[in-house]
Parts: sequence; structure tokens; C-alpha cells
Amino acid sequence: MPILIALLATIGPIGIDMYLPSIPAMAASLGSNEGAIQLSLMTFFVGLMLGQLMYGPLSDKFGRKPLIYLGLSIYILGSIGCTFAQSVEQLQYIRFVQGLGGSIGMVIAFAIIKDQFQGPAMGKMMSMVLAILGLSPVAAPLIGDGLQALGSWRNIFIFLAVYAAIVLAAVAVLLPETRQVELRQQFKLTQTIKLYGQIITDRKFIIYALTLCIAQAGFFAYIAGSASVFISEYQLSSTQFSLLFALNAFGLIGAAILNPKIHEKFGPLNAYKIMNISFLLIMAVLILALCLGYSNLAIFCITLFIAVALLGFIMPTGSQLALMFQHKNAGTASALLGALQFGFGAIITTLTGTFSSFDGLGLVTIMFACALISALLCLITFPKQLPMSQH
Repeated sequence: MPILIALLATIGPIGIDMYLPSIPAMAASLGSNEGAIQLSLMTFFVGLMLGQLMYGPLSDKFGRKPLIYLGLSIYILGSIGCTFAQSVEQLQYIRFVQGLGGSIGMVIAFAIIKDQFQGPAMGKMMSMVLAILGLSPVAAPLIGDGLQALGSWRNIFIFLAVYAAIVLAAVAVLLPETRQVELRQQFKLTQTIKLYGQIITDRKFIIYALTLCIAQAGFFAYIAGSASVFISEYQLSSTQFSLLFALNAFGLIGAAILNPKIHEKFGPLNAYKIMNISFLLIMAVLILALCLGYSNLAIFCITLFIAVALLGFIMPTGSQLALMFQHKNAGTASALLGALQFGFGAIITTLTGTFSSFDGLGLVTIMFACALISALLCLITFPKQLPMSQH
């Protein structure tokens, strides 16, 4: 089950990571610029955002498996559509459809875990799934680069369609329906809209959620803009970029593994503040270096590696703090948080595409702005300490 759930959860992330090394080649193939190709990542994020809000409540009402079938079918159609896109505008529209389908994996995977497991068993299953999921940003760009080397970037989207079809077949055969009939009958869809309103106006949710979303927007800017910077500006090959991206992903994974120990030492609130301020400082160092003319590849790689690793601490801790006080509405709050994260991702990837002509300085400026705002929010809005029962 953990492998099947993890395969389901990776549907969305591999749709982000797999085509990154191909952004310059896609721009050349479609007669466009790299910023316009990056905007297809924005439309994918918009699809992920709306899907997060829809699939959770609908699966509570109608069951997990029907929504998996619906979401994966939309994703397969979107992937096939991307394969045949003849213009960047077509690609942008079809990527929205693909994102709308792809969001099903993340929403339903964790809902299934909550249906099936309790207490330590749920924590163990979550950890196993996240460990497998953590390999996605390492493997996906390398696989995507290999598929492109076989002839065309279009192979990537053929692979995504086939992968989703295999997961769909595996779910149909191997996965039982985990949402109980009684719970489906009791659930009212109209409650969801009211709950979304209550949660988003809850200060104990929104201050942590906003800080997380803005800091994570810096991560999405890195995802959207890094291929253009390293391949077009620093003249790395798509394979070299994929290996560099994988190395940074290992930094992200390592930070996530160390995160519990940092919490033990400082507590989640103080750890979150420290990591946000550290993220701001490392981005300040990088933007200063670029402004002073020290734009060599080594400085860029080292500072970005540290920044991405720091985000490996920030993102899980921010999610934990935002959901810490939402005991009764954890599922709805989680869906809302996911939608906000991808909503901010859509905004920031639009900016990244717009500023793509400024090369590395444009990307770093956006990441620095995200780091500055999130650090200021930490210092201004956060309480000095959490209630003892929440540590």
C-alpha cells in the first residue's frame, strides 16, 4: 500500500519536475521564449490549486476511488494533449487541464492514509510515503532529460500519460475503497465552503500559512527559473542541470530528515523563525554577490544549494504550524493550505516568466523578495511561544 499511495502522490510532482531540463528546447521547438514556457508551469499550478479545493470534499462525499478515476483520466488526457501541442499557448491551456487532474494524487493519497491508519501506524505510513515521494525531484528531471535525448521533449508527456494509466490500473485492481459508506452519507458538501471561510479567517492558521506560502513561493521560483538560468546563461547541458537539480533535491531531503532534531532543540516555532531568517540572509548574500559582479557558477550553485536546503526545513515546519490548531477540520485545512501554496506558486511563476529576460539576477531578486517578506511576517506576526500543549 505505501508504494501504491506514493505512486499516486507523485503524479502531480513529476508533472512539475520532469520537463524542467527541456524548457529551453521546448521554447526553440515551439518558436517561443523560455519565459512563455515557464508560464505553462503557472497554469499547471492553477490547476493543482483548484483541484486541491475540489477533490477533497468530493471524495469525502462520493468515495476515494471514483475521484481517483476522474482525476487520473483528466491527467492522462491533459498529458496526451501536451504531447500534440503546436504552440506555447496551447501548451499553457492544456497544462492547466493536466494540473487539474494531477492534483488528485496529493489530496487522495493522504486522505487514504487517514482513512486506514491511526496513531503511530499513520505516522509510519506517512513517513514511508514521503520518503518515496522525496525521490521524485531527484529522479524526475534525469528521466525527463533521458526521454528528451531519445528524440523530443514530447516523449516526456507520453511517459506521463503511460505512468498515470499504469497507476490507474493498479488502483482499480489493488486499492480498496477506504471511505466508509456511513461517513459519505453523513458528509454535506455545503459544510466545506463554510469551513474554508472559518479556517482562512482563523489567525492561528493564516499567519503561519501565509508565511509558509510566501517562503515556498521562493522555492517555486527556483523550480520555474533555474533551468533557464543554468542552461541558457551558464551554458550547462540539460543533463548537467538535471544532476545539479538532483543534488539540490538531496539537500532538501536531508534537511527534512534533520528537521525533527531541530524541533527538539529549538521547538517548532523558534526553529521556523531561525530558518526563515537564515533563508533571508543567504539570499541577501547571493543578491549582493550578483550586484557586485561575482556571478560565477560556483557561488550561484553553493548559495542556491543552501537556500533550497533551508526550504527543506521551512516547508514541513510551516505546514505543521498552520495545521497544529485545526484538529477538528484537519482534512479541510490541509486542502485549503495546499490550494494556497499552489496559488502562490502560480503567482510567483508568472513573475519568474516575466523576469526571465533578467537571467540569474531576476530569479534571485524574486527569491530574495519572498525570503524578506516571510522573515518579516515571522518577526511581526508570530507569538513569542506556542501553548505548552502544542509543542
